Amino acid sequence: MVFFSACNPSKKLLPNQFIVNQVNVENVRETNIPKENFEAFFRQKPNRKLFRKIDFFVWWYNRFDDAKMKQRRINRNAKYDEMNAQRIIKNDQKNKERIKRGKRTKQPKLKDKESALILESIRDIGEPAVILDSSLTELTRMQLSRYLFSKGYFNNRVKDSVKINQNSKRAQISYFLYPDKPYVITSLKYNFEDPQLGGLFAADSAHSFFKRGEIYDDENRKNEIQRLTNLAANNGYYYFENAYLDFVADTGFSNQTLSITTKLRKYSRAFNSSSDSLVFTNHPQLKIQNVFIVPQTVFGNIKDVSFSDTLRSKRTGFIFLLNEPLQYRRRLIMDNVEIHLGEFFNRDLAQKTYKQLLGLGVFKNVTIQFLINPDNPNKLDCYIICNPLIRQSTTSQIEGTNTSGNLGIDGSILYQNRNTFRGGELAELKLQGAIAAQSQFNTTENDKTFSFLSKTFNTIQFGPEFKLSFPRAFFPFSLLPFKKEMFPRTYIKSEFNYQARPEFNRTISSIDYGFNFRSNNNLIRHDLVPFEVYFVKASLSNSFRTALNDLNDAFLVNSFQDHITTVSKYVLTYISKENSNTSRKTFNYVRWSIQSSGNILRKLYDVMGHKKDSIDRYLILGIPFAQFIRSDIDYRRYIPIRKKTRVVFRFAAGIGKPLKNLNVLPYEQSFFSGGPNSIRAWRARTLGPGGYDPTNSSARFDKIGDLLLETNLEYRFHIIKSFNGALFIDAGNIWRLNPDVSKPNGEFLINTFADQIAIGTGFGLRWDLSFLVLRLDLAAPIKDPKLAAGNRWTFDKQFWEYTVANFGIGYPF
Repeated sequence: MVFFSACNPSKKLLPNQFIVNQVNVENVRETNIPKENFEAFFRQKPNRKLFRKIDFFVWWYNRFDDAKMKQRRINRNAKYDEMNAQRIIKNDQKNKERIKRGKRTKQPKLKDKESALILESIRDIGEPAVILDSSLTELTRMQLSRYLFSKGYFNNRVKDSVKINQNSKRAQISYFLYPDKPYVITSLKYNFEDPQLGGLFAADSAHSFFKRGEIYDDENRKNEIQRLTNLAANNGYYYFENAYLDFVADTGFSNQTLSITTKLRKYSRAFNSSSDSLVFTNHPQLKIQNVFIVPQTVFGNIKDVSFSDTLRSKRTGFIFLLNEPLQYRRRLIMDNVEIHLGEFFNRDLAQKTYKQLLGLGVFKNVTIQFLINPDNPNKLDCYIICNPLIRQSTTSQIEGTNTSGNLGIDGSILYQNRNTFRGGELAELKLQGAIAAQSQFNTTENDKTFSFLSKTFNTIQFGPEFKLSFPRAFFPFSLLPFKKEMFPRTYIKSEFNYQARPEFNRTISSIDYGFNFRSNNNLIRHDLVPFEVYFVKASLSNSFRTALNDLNDAFLVNSFQDHITTVSKYVLTYISKENSNTSRKTFNYVRWSIQSSGNILRKLYDVMGHKKDSIDRYLILGIPFAQFIRSDIDYRRYIPIRKKTRVVFRFAAGIGKPLKNLNVLPYEQSFFSGGPNSIRAWRARTLGPGGYDPTNSSARFDKIGDLLLETNLEYRFHIIKSFNGALFIDAGNIWRLNPDVSKPNGEFLINTFADQIAIGTGFGLRWDLSFLVLRLDLAAPIKDPKLAAGNRWTFDKQFWEYTVANFGIGYPF
């Protein structure tokens, strides 16, 4: 009660001031229009409330004295004036020296007097009280009436009602809608002053947004103007604008019906350059006279640039304007240009050309200009200016790592060569190395043999990675009818990785051949990998081999056995157009993959009659190959609440089924749970499987499984300046499909899996530096599946003592 009393936002109100507590709109059902559409016109909306009840944000804002805040700003800005004056004097002196040396002058870095005070930023966690304003109430009423009018309710009325509670100093506003009967379109007419362009419009009338028998909607009028304007612009009418169109609605009929007349005016131009008189003619329809391609950087107006060389294509008639040797194969550019000589101007084809050229990945930007041909005013010259990216680049990166408490250093050098063979190819060579201090996999804490290893950098990993991609489809993908706007790209990737520890040495070699393309206006990306193979070869020390065998864990033993994995996979990724962190619309992300390994190879060996080893496996070069089928899905939904507040939901699931040739999933293909991007109340790879309790086990190793279920719910909000916060709850686990004596209660069972879902919750702090986001999440388990069934909730077990801190870069999802 004391807290509720302290949060009373009405204490600072003046006489006859009331806080807007609630705003409603009534009779919405009579319009068949979503209620949210009307709420968008509210000029006054109630303040946010904590847990929908407590006026915390207004109370917080009222804690700060405005008069003192203004005085602090005045004092701060006075200091800034003195500092800026000194900086200007120093900068002028330095500029004099720069001029003497022939260098460019620099502008002084001045203090920003418009920047917020620290106290202002803290105050802005809250918000000022929304005070009832009768003028805004009337303005809202008028706008609601206009909105109903735009939806065909021409005879509507809107009334407002304000209820005031003198004791609580709060006001409730209600808007009552009386829409009356809407007007329905019964007739469509046309009045075209230009018969040629009008004939084009009439021939396409089936796509009109106006339909007989439908309620009039002003949104359809706007859409129809845009549709006709686009139709004209895509059929040679370069000068056409929507100002030449008009729509007249005649409501002089009974029973709330109307007739719509589409009017098209003639093209107007000046009589001559020295006269203001206008001449009205039919709209000119222009064709393309020349297509000039400039594959280099151009400064200034293209008309004023001179070129030393020209190349004309016999096949297309395109003219390349050059001041230096052409760096690209002409066909690379020409095959992606949809604008052709002798055809009518088409704005959509120009936009398509822009996207396709930019999608090649070799140009920084692309500019397409249409200019009147100097010899023929009824013809257009098209200039396509392609500004190249830097062809060769090298980047290096070094970072400190902390993976579940294992400290290390990771560094890489990346060399990129764009347009390697002058056909838009991208070659990437990456050299990566890392050293880390990693704990021993096996034995107890008291084992002195390797106890020093956890305190030293005992793990070394390095190797090269090479990738070559082509902006076109190769066999067998070339057999499929891919369009250019799908941006098809074929790639070959090879990688070698060497890992060394005192207990073992391991090498992983791989080679991939894949293909990707886009569809649905670039919203969906498809990745096809018909062939991927990697070889794992390990050399173990005798003590480590003995320790692995003593663990009797098939998953862990398999990860250190020599094996070959061949994979074919398909990945579908859907991403909404909007930005997940800034959009005011709901953003969706879906990634689904399915992959198969060893199935075709096993069948081929069966047909060829190859011999098996003693445990029914086929071998390649004496190494068994993996056989499995695996699929996983990751779905995320970002729901904006306010400008810097959103709710994020994530669901992830996956399953992998090992088959005959290798009766466990390869370590690289298994699922794990826990960590900064998963269930944050557990460290990476420490959760599960199922209800397995590792307390009495001396072994320490990653926990992996055949099946994964995870879900996350996170509320993200702004705190102050570049700092944001998050409240989250995570749930999930991994399981094995088959019982394992070394992992009791680790298998997936329908009647027990729900009770084995781990749940963790916590608070996160994010520091947004614009170019990256630094993240700290503190989480604690509230349901631990390793505990005995019926006693897994941790509210009575001081669960906060098991708080896990996760550091990361970027948002978790």
